[in-house]
Amino acid sequence: MNGFREKLMRFMYGRYGFDQLGRFLFGLAFVFWILCFFVRFLPWQFLYAMFSGINTALYIVAFYRILSKNTYKRTLENEKYLQIKARVLPFLSKKTEKLKDREHIYKNCPNCKAKLRLARVKGKHTTKCPRCGTKFNVRVWIEFKPKYNNPYNY
Repeated sequence: MNGFREKLMRFMYGRYGFDQLGRFLFGLAFVFWILCFFVRFLPWQFLYAMFSGINTALYIVAFYRILSKNTYKRTLENEKYLQIKARVLPFLSKKTEKLKDREHIYKNCPNCKAKLRLARVKGKHTTKCPRCGTKFNVRVWIEFKPKYNNPYNY
């Protein structure tokens, strides 16, 4: 077993290896593999062929990057990916932040379009915008109920 490991280490010497972009490509290929699994039962065969082709192309590109000896170009590609990721991630985290906040609802003022964070209390309420002073009605359908009635807020 040790001989195989040494041969693999010798083979990979000088090659680029695995990085963040490689992980992303493998993850995306896995998503397309799952899509292929479900789409193959549908009557549209072109979707299956398209997803399967994308899946195969992603795996080929990922393996090419891992086995590449041009480490300079692969490093530049990974840096470009990390720059794009750094711009996109804060945008996505702002969008998902609202989904995690179950104690409040978010509404826009009809007059000045300011975003208001309101307590999630079931019923119809009149709210006043702190920016422009416009009063408008807000309806809350689902009330927030904490799992535990703990005074220490754990």
